Amino acid sequence: MNIYSIPYIIGGAISLFLGSFVAMKNRTSATNRIFFLLCSLFSIWLLSYAIAYSTSSDKIAMICAGITCTAVIFVGTVLYHFIVNFLGLERERIILYFVYLITFILGYFFITTDYFLAGVYKYFWGYFSKAGKFHPYYLVFQTLVLVRAYYLVYITLKNKKAELSSLKQIQIKYFLAAAVLLLPSMIDYVPKYGVEIYPFGFVFILFFLSVIAYAIVRHQLMEIEIIIKKTLVFAGLLASVFAMLLLPTFIIQEYLTRGATFGGRVLGLAISGIIIILAMRKIENFLINVTDRYLFQKKYDYKELLKTFTSEVLTVLDLDKLVRLTVDKLSDIIKITSCGVLLLDKEKNQYELTASQGIDNRNIVLGMDNTLATFLNRTRAYLSVKHQGKDSRLPARIIEDMNKLKLELAIPLIVHDEMIGLLTLGKKKSDEDYTQDDMDILLPLSRTLAIAISNAEMFEELGKTQAEAAQQEKMAVIGTLSAGINHEICNPLGIARGQCEAFLLNIKDGLYKNKSAEELLEKAQKIMEKVMHETDRATAITKRLSSFAKPSRGVISNDININNEIDEVLALVGYELKLDKINIVKEIDRDLPFISADKKQLQEVFFNLIRNAAQAIEEKGKITIRAEEKDDKINIEIEDTGHGISEDKIGQIFNPFYTTKDPGKGMGLGLFIVRQVVERNRGRISARSRVNGGTTFILEFPVAKRLEGVKG
Repeated sequence: MNIYSIPYIIGGAISLFLGSFVAMKNRTSATNRIFFLLCSLFSIWLLSYAIAYSTSSDKIAMICAGITCTAVIFVGTVLYHFIVNFLGLERERIILYFVYLITFILGYFFITTDYFLAGVYKYFWGYFSKAGKFHPYYLVFQTLVLVRAYYLVYITLKNKKAELSSLKQIQIKYFLAAAVLLLPSMIDYVPKYGVEIYPFGFVFILFFLSVIAYAIVRHQLMEIEIIIKKTLVFAGLLASVFAMLLLPTFIIQEYLTRGATFGGRVLGLAISGIIIILAMRKIENFLINVTDRYLFQKKYDYKELLKTFTSEVLTVLDLDKLVRLTVDKLSDIIKITSCGVLLLDKEKNQYELTASQGIDNRNIVLGMDNTLATFLNRTRAYLSVKHQGKDSRLPARIIEDMNKLKLELAIPLIVHDEMIGLLTLGKKKSDEDYTQDDMDILLPLSRTLAIAISNAEMFEELGKTQAEAAQQEKMAVIGTLSAGINHEICNPLGIARGQCEAFLLNIKDGLYKNKSAEELLEKAQKIMEKVMHETDRATAITKRLSSFAKPSRGVISNDININNEIDEVLALVGYELKLDKINIVKEIDRDLPFISADKKQLQEVFFNLIRNAAQAIEEKGKITIRAEEKDDKINIEIEDTGHGISEDKIGQIFNPFYTTKDPGKGMGLGLFIVRQVVERNRGRISARSRVNGGTTFILEFPVAKRLEGVKG
């Protein structure tokens, strides 16, 4: 074996490995089998030439050249076949069969005559095949096949874009990029015509395979979802790059030190070694960054997770659909191997697997006899495989349940101090552990999910259209709040964490070495006070959202303070209104009397009206909230500077299924429900408006019976 064979051996091995891997992952797929055939042809091409370069026998070299050329003949045709199958182009199959027929005929003549293969050349790197007199005609055929294949990819992507899913479009684009990178490998035909240029087409085969491997890992190309460790991908990429780095060695050995003495060639080899050593460290760091950033991102996009849940999951009132969506979205966004939701069956007093992905047994039931469900119900805290048995060993039954559910993390779903279910999450496909950052997102999300499931169960029992519509509006409200609330929570927590990190780093760097213990204690005390302040702030925000999200029990209180309830609502929507550049102006008497109403229902009324007002304002604007006592009644006005409503429509806005919003942005039930809630609380609602002059909603509630002198 000589040094010029090494990259070919590496390339052949990588080709065979990737092809076999794809075939084994989905043996029933014709596309996967064709890809395996293509990779096998690459492997035969490269490994046969590796033998030819190393042998000293022209006869053996000739046999290897024949095998190589026969494999190469079929590369273009099999690539064309792969594209036809991958894109599902059934009408193209007649042309495909004709191309295969010509390819087999060419293969026959390559083997039995010297028209296309006329022997071998002896070059500095070893023996190489020699083109026959008809070889140029073969090149024309090969070029036409490749042009046709690439044209099919381009035209499918261009003309059928609307019919393709976004994932399929991405897969096609990556394959097209890989196929284009393969084209320069045709440089290997040049030495066949007597030009002594080292055939480095293997580099472009490795480029092709690297892009395909990336598309498989990142975008499930050929419908493969895999768990692949960093070390494996890193080793494959490192081997590929190492093979490419051997090129400087070839150049130095054969062009700069060719014909030199043994000492000169050793010097050339040393120079090559130094170049590789200096480059390898940078390449190693580059590959670590690539695998971390693109193949196995350490942090999924939590904004995408929140947005998806608030817009697509939490507003769903059908229980089965809600839990299925939960499992699907968590599996897809966090990229985990399994996910499940178990819900409590109160009649049977057990938790049943309601929706799952990646869990083999779909009939899992957890009873109340020393199971995982009992453990979570007792502890009311999440259970991570990483921390299981940290303080004391878990019972075998619980570990058995965890294995059945293939979980890495289990989170109880709790509403009103009752565990209504549990959420299970499997291993991340990146093999990384669940971090504290993950928990900061997943725990609040699970609390909101528990509320959504509880409401879905309630509406499943009630089965009333009006109640369903009302809760759908409320869940849409929660969805709207989540992104802003998350930001408001992350701000104080980020400040607290930053203060602590800065203090610890300063100690580590020795910046406080001249400080006395008393000064350090004083500094630490100030930081802890800041941390407590910011933590309390975050806690207050989450409590406010949690309180608002809970279903109303219809309890009428005689001590409802209008000013306080409006402040509570503004605390929830304030961040969203700031983003939309909407100013809030309050003109409310501080000494307003109490009214009688259901606290939560009243907050929902205010929220819906303020939200409607904000949606009516297209750019910058103002919402004015007024309240005053008049004739033993509290009059409340919510006025916006929006586009207004025409006179012929203002009388219809409280009718069910009537809306002035764009199609798809509302069901026309919001104001209808608001009016019913107001009237249920002994109030009245009306509206006035003019086009381009804004809209004002007027609420009227009777003053509550109270002790003399008691004010709000």
